[in-house]
Amino acid sequence: MNKYLPLAAIAALFLISACTKSLEDRLIGSWKLDEAYRKVFLGRDHFTTGYEDGVFTFFENGNASYIGNGDTLNGYWRADNYTHSYYNNGSGQWDSRSMRYLRLHLINFAQNKFLDWEFDDFSFRNGHRTIKAEQYSISNDRVYEFVRQ
Repeated sequence: MNKYLPLAAIAALFLISACTKSLEDRLIGSWKLDEAYRKVFLGRDHFTTGYEDGVFTFFENGNASYIGNGDTLNGYWRADNYTHSYYNNGSGQWDSRSMRYLRLHLINFAQNKFLDWEFDDFSFRNGHRTIKAEQYSISNDRVYEFVRQ
């Protein structure tokens, strides 16, 4: 019985890794922009992007679209993990942390509309039903929250 235990453990690890969705697989689908805000001292400063009424769709092949308010924009999306290194003034040391970037590039030439969002980091919430995407800046970071449709 004990000689089959390592084989069973390897098989279990293989099954678990085969069932885990990749970053891209979790993004594929339709998403609606739920809210957008700037982080400010002790709160949030909500703002309107003009894209709250439509639906963003991320396709498996890397293509993307936005449909809403009579607008249709098409283009591509990219996402991946990366390591961000920075100098920590508090400790006087260089630190690093793992992050995920998301880029959304959409165009409609006929209507002369262009959307190019680059998010420095994003995370999934609520069982992968919500995306919290952030753009970092020197003054106020911007946060965009998307909900799966």
